[in-house]
Amino acid sequence: MVNFELLRSRVALVLTLALALVACGDELITDYPRPLTPLEEDLVDFVDGPLTGANALNLVAGRGFGRPSVTRVNETPDWDVAFAVVDGEPAWLPRGFFDGIEPSTGIRIMQVDFEDIEVLPPDQGSYELEQPVPATAGTTYGIRSRTDPGLSLPCHVFAKLAVDSITGDPARVWFRVLWNPNCDNTRVTPGSN
Repeated sequence: MVNFELLRSRVALVLTLALALVACGDELITDYPRPLTPLEEDLVDFVDGPLTGANALNLVAGRGFGRPSVTRVNETPDWDVAFAVVDGEPAWLPRGFFDGIEPSTGIRIMQVDFEDIEVLPPDQGSYELEQPVPATAGTTYGIRSRTDPGLSLPCHVFAKLAVDSITGDPARVWFRVLWNPNCDNTRVTPGSN
């Protein structure tokens, strides 16, 4: 007699494992094309509000055919880096800056122009995970996202970000961001793979 329940559970396990491998950019699937142009966005800091209400950028939303989105730190756990004025200075805040949140994202100042950055470092140690990073106009940053919570395997999104201007009170940062929608792919140049 064939045990259909055992057979069904093994088929389900094999399919689940195959989907997990494919979901994170395994060689079995074609890579998603990188954006042709950077996304232009802005975040606002409400100076008189708590830091836990800061505006934030969700890079993981840009995985696959998606695009990064803007949210607030106190509205959802789905964000990677926040913008706020800390001790009177505009700053980028990685997740680890906030108490009780694992330092899973990182940001770093890049020493080259936005257009000249082709590849970002893959390792977590190359990024600031807990301390504020000064946000200044004309500066370019590299960002390593948290892992995508929608996948069973670790998967990070990498992006380069250039601050175009910071104005007003409350402070508003205008920036360009170019991300790679493929899991753990550190290439951040425009166009297809």
